[in-house]
Amino acid sequence: MKPVLVWIRHPPHTTNHLSEAIRILAMTSALDIPIQCLFMGEGVRALVRDQVPHLLGPPLDRSLQGIVTPSNPALVHLGSLEARGIGPERISPGIPIRGVHDREVAEALAGALRVVPL
Repeated sequence: MKPVLVWIRHPPHTTNHLSEAIRILAMTSALDIPIQCLFMGEGVRALVRDQVPHLLGPPLDRSLQGIVTPSNPALVHLGSLEARGIGPERISPGIPIRGVHDREVAEALAGALRVVPL
């Protein structure tokens, strides 16, 4: 079965898009529907470690535990990280990720059963 791709592209602290994405990922996963998570654009900022806004809720690595795993890592657009000056050392170590380029993003979007852009 093709996965449902949740495309996180908005900044994590100015909207509720990230919390909505986490809820959708959790519900879809609970229904045994394959999922994929893509961080792109401003959405990559959610992956930066040691952010203070996590005090408003659980840290992202805890929220994604069991949903994003080493066998099903979050896809992270490398160009978005580079454009924002975010290096691998700044990514939260508890979130399994796989860096992808534009071609792989296009393939993930084309291969998804549904795309949920947030």
